Amino acid sequence: MKLFLSFYLLCLFFLNPLIGFSQTEDQKVFEISGVKYVLHTVKKNETTFSICQKYKVAQTELQKANSGISTVLQAGTTLKIPVGKVAAEPVKVEVKPQTQTPSNEEYYFHKVAKNQTLFSIAKQYGITEKELILYNPELSAGLIVGQVLKIPVRNTTDRDQEINRKTGVSDNQSFTKYKVESGETLYSLSARFGVEASELKKANPALLSRSLQAGETILIPQQAEKSKGNISPSAEVSSIFVEKKVESEPGICQPIAGKNNQKYKVGLLLPLYLPGNEQADAVSMNKAQLMSKISLNTPTVRNSADTTSVVNGMNIDQRAVNFVEFYEGTLLAIDSLQRSGMNIELFVFDVTNQQSINSLLQLDEFRDLNLIVGPVLPDLQENVASFAAKNRIPMVSPLSPAGNLEQNNSYYFKVSPGKEYQIEQTASYIADEFSGKNFILLQIPGESASPEAKLAQMSKEKLMAKASKSFHEYNFQNQGVNTINSILDENGENIFFIPSDNEAQVTIAMTNLNALAEKYNIVLMATPAISKLKSLQTESFHRVRLRYLTPYFADYNKPLVRRIVSEYRDYFSNEPSQFSFQGFDVSFYFLSALYRYGRDFRSCLPDYPMALTQMDFNFRKVAPMGGYMNHSLFVNSYERNFDILNFGVVGK
Repeated sequence: MKLFLSFYLLCLFFLNPLIGFSQTEDQKVFEISGVKYVLHTVKKNETTFSICQKYKVAQTELQKANSGISTVLQAGTTLKIPVGKVAAEPVKVEVKPQTQTPSNEEYYFHKVAKNQTLFSIAKQYGITEKELILYNPELSAGLIVGQVLKIPVRNTTDRDQEINRKTGVSDNQSFTKYKVESGETLYSLSARFGVEASELKKANPALLSRSLQAGETILIPQQAEKSKGNISPSAEVSSIFVEKKVESEPGICQPIAGKNNQKYKVGLLLPLYLPGNEQADAVSMNKAQLMSKISLNTPTVRNSADTTSVVNGMNIDQRAVNFVEFYEGTLLAIDSLQRSGMNIELFVFDVTNQQSINSLLQLDEFRDLNLIVGPVLPDLQENVASFAAKNRIPMVSPLSPAGNLEQNNSYYFKVSPGKEYQIEQTASYIADEFSGKNFILLQIPGESASPEAKLAQMSKEKLMAKASKSFHEYNFQNQGVNTINSILDENGENIFFIPSDNEAQVTIAMTNLNALAEKYNIVLMATPAISKLKSLQTESFHRVRLRYLTPYFADYNKPLVRRIVSEYRDYFSNEPSQFSFQGFDVSFYFLSALYRYGRDFRSCLPDYPMALTQMDFNFRKVAPMGGYMNHSLFVNSYERNFDILNFGVVGK
């Protein structure tokens, strides 16, 4: 961001005839439309207040020169400082002998909205104007729209009753105060405490118009609270496992007592496209061929033709590379579990067609499996799923969200949530998170059947049901980009949605949004498909702060992720991919459940949380006689500082 701003201003110096500059003692003074400025690069811990004090300039002038800034600044940001704009006279406030902000207190955080005054804010929170200025010394330079203020939490019954009166909550309802930690969102707290996001907003009125702030204290409705202390590490399987102490029915979900010496047989069905297997038929494939060992323990190296890979001197079809990486992640998971004492026998089968599937299903050894992972291709799963249900073997669909075999098969597990579920959850997130913000739905001619179009329609309906105060529809193709300014919020967030998966149309819309992002605070909601469009540069996603819900997020700051990356490099002399992480997550999760609870672990999974590398598993039954689907989705956000952050986990 710093480099971009510097480049932008440099271009202005050369292209704008109204701009001139001269040299002062140690800074360049330049002029735009008759106003003189200097540049200032924000240092760590600097605020708008401290910068205004340093340059003797009013905060209102600094805000006017740098639209969109807040009192909390990011180090490295470049600001324009107006020269000669004298700071406003400080407000004289009589305070008691205490001159410093009280320590060890809890705070609400309030973002200043249009037309608010010191009097109205103080009245809203039941404090005096003097106290408000005491806790926020920067107010001596004036109140600024968008400014974030600290509001002391009063530990009195009267304060709680006043909140209840304003929000419509019964005085009999009790709350627990909770201090928000860095990285937490409304949705992560909603999932953590088992309370709807709308209820959290109702209990904390300030959240109706802004997002959570790290360090602030909010109220959690007590009847929905899940104690943070209910989660503790388990040492039986691995330090990765996290166990919830839950009440369970007798004989159900009870861990195996004592040392578990049982050998568990696992079948891994992957399309490895090994030479000769695609042409083989059920008659010619004998048991020896089907049960022959597959060794892929060395790294894959692409050859110059880029159509095959070389593994142990064998040519591997390029189509199989991702699945080889999945297999390598599986090997890491098995190695970790074996070190914990689990006895595992892994059978890897190369399955690329229905004939090879049918041959496998005839083997006695296949009936002896305790877990089946795959096939990964949805069109090859039906016969295996029927076989698994008949023989009471849990079967995992490890990659694809397609198909609906989980609807009537109680032994089937779908790891990636279905597309319809992802659309529904994204629409609910949009309605809950952005109903009080400026939402613009872009109109794309001829789009009605794509997942994006369905999501747009569902989001519109949910926003209307919440009586969203600021909802617009806009067509760049018919209206151009110049007339959109009239519906944009200069001070708050402007939430856009592009209801299309057409690459050409999305590219045009993104070009316009990137231009608007230079002046306005833009957030683009989308589906994960947009991040895979080849014509779009990742930089453009960061400029518009792209946000979407997805089952995958790998946090490379997590100790587990760092450990797996290190082991993968040591074992395979390569970097792990999304498929490598997926192989580890799926294999470790289901194998550890098998080891902990035994062969019929199915009903235990809803209460079996675990730290993984890139997924969060929350398996729920989809129908009374059906199987299970993962319900967890991450909220991924591309930030302007080029971070990609996880804004929490959603899912029911």
